[in-house]
Amino acid sequence: MGMQYRSISDLHKAIVNGLHMLPREIDLVVGIPRSGLLAANMLGLVANLPMTDLDSFIEGRVYSFGATKNTASFRSASDVRRVLVLDDSINTGGAMREAKAKLMACESRAEFVFAAVYGLRDSVEGVDFIFEVVEQPRLFQWNFMHHGLLSKACIDIDGVLCLDPTDTENDDGPAYEAFLRNARALHKPTRFIAYLVTSRLEKYRSLTETWLRTNSIDYGKLIMLDLPSAAERRRRGTHARFKAAFYRQCNAEIFVESNLRQANEIARISNKPVLCTETHQMVLPNTPLRSLFNMRMPFDAFAFFRREQTMPEELRYTIADAHNCPKSRTLVSWLGSRPDGFLEAIESIRKICTAKNEYPIIVLSDFHQELMSRAETPAEFIPQVHHLPSLSSGQYQDYVRRRYDLMLRKWAISREVTLGLSFEEFLAEQLSLRRGGST
Repeated sequence: MGMQYRSISDLHKAIVNGLHMLPREIDLVVGIPRSGLLAANMLGLVANLPMTDLDSFIEGRVYSFGATKNTASFRSASDVRRVLVLDDSINTGGAMREAKAKLMACESRAEFVFAAVYGLRDSVEGVDFIFEVVEQPRLFQWNFMHHGLLSKACIDIDGVLCLDPTDTENDDGPAYEAFLRNARALHKPTRFIAYLVTSRLEKYRSLTETWLRTNSIDYGKLIMLDLPSAAERRRRGTHARFKAAFYRQCNAEIFVESNLRQANEIARISNKPVLCTETHQMVLPNTPLRSLFNMRMPFDAFAFFRREQTMPEELRYTIADAHNCPKSRTLVSWLGSRPDGFLEAIESIRKICTAKNEYPIIVLSDFHQELMSRAETPAEFIPQVHHLPSLSSGQYQDYVRRRYDLMLRKWAISREVTLGLSFEEFLAEQLSLRRGGST
């Protein structure tokens, strides 16, 4: 069985779906530190119940709560009649046994119900019920940087260990060097990491190593890209291929990557799983129709709304049909060669999108009059190199990247379905054709 991954969104969904398991008349939710506090807080918000942590309950304290909380039956922790003791997951049951021992020692008169959101079996010794069965090996968004799997992992740096540089900072010069010295930490690991694999250039190794020491990040090897400049790196577009090549030949079992497009390409080339922190999903290799579920929505769920607010009015696309206007927009792309029957495949995906109350936008790398003339399905076009023979490879790459990004922004795309090549694969193929035609 492959790695089982659960995000914070999955945690919330499991709690909502499992509320029917709760006994009636729960007065208080007690979370087991540390991860159980996240689950307890979520359940408290969903079920409108007050919550506290284990030690605070034993000391007779309940967290402050608003007037909307259901607390009419008690004034303090000593008044509660029925308490739900909750952890995010249970494996060996050690944390739950320790919690029970503390509760017995405090001589509370309350009735206790013990539960975990995730467990290895439907019936688990030590808890009255679990919300969802998730077998090992498993990994959670809220503790992936504290998991022993890091000793068998490749980890990206920018966007994972630290924030990405801004456009101003990313000048491959003094501003970028200042960024490398002062980058703000993002996901702070507490375990040894086998490999740090980054598209940062080899010439910045010393600054990178200094930052890693300053932030007490323990790792085995630092793998960097040996190219003369950031301009050359962009020209080659080799970010994902470089990472995938190392991942494929090393003994790592997982790669943590911040960019969804790169995560897809790394998984495809390496034939190994990739955890994407942009969307907090596990990208699996060679999964049929895997891209049907590759969400572009970043972890910050409001990013698209902010992007729309900052978008110039003339660049926003609106849909005149009032029925379709509120629907989320799905990009259905077929880039590269098209086999017989590709129209039928696109039509099938279009029907799936419609059934899911989504609005599809079709993207092709060549003109197709029949498809592009269909009024109910807007179609976009990404040109191939032979459409733009006067552009150099660098100019072509810059142009299609800008065109593709603008297309995503103006349609406010929330999901992508990739039927042919991914955009990065298509671009690499086109640049290869251009180089082959010039020799």
